[in-house]
Amino acid sequence: MREPGRAVLASFRPTWRQAVGHGLYLGAAAGAVGLMASFALPSGYRIAIVLVPALVAAAAGVVAGRRGGADVDDAGIRLAQAGFLPWKRVVGVRAERRRRRTVVAVYLESGETRRLPAPYDGALLAHDPLFERRVFMLCHLWETHRDWSVRG
Repeated sequence: MREPGRAVLASFRPTWRQAVGHGLYLGAAAGAVGLMASFALPSGYRIAIVLVPALVAAAAGVVAGRRGGADVDDAGIRLAQAGFLPWKRVVGVRAERRRRRTVVAVYLESGETRRLPAPYDGALLAHDPLFERRVFMLCHLWETHRDWSVRG
């Protein structure tokens, strides 16, 4: 994600609480699948069939939950999986409500809207106490590096 020779001005990743919440969600989903599959087995095996996938999925969710994110440098926003958004193409940065979360939406000159994987804010474990500060920093970096020329 990082390009050699470019200084990263800001790096946004999900918080540890958000990664734990993601892991618990995946673990609960894997446990539910294991529970459905365990009805055909004797009752002594059900606990292992439910707990092992739930614990493995929860651990994987915590590890993978911190990987996604965005890095900001002088050239633009570099997303972990979805590429690069140069400042010349960005026409707006706003916080928006999507489902039960507040996320950062980046508006491009083509009319496309891209949602950044981090930062975001939600309820319970998805809460980020520094979300407003991070959105302000991202907006400030955009206004500092944006192209103010008029396109005709």
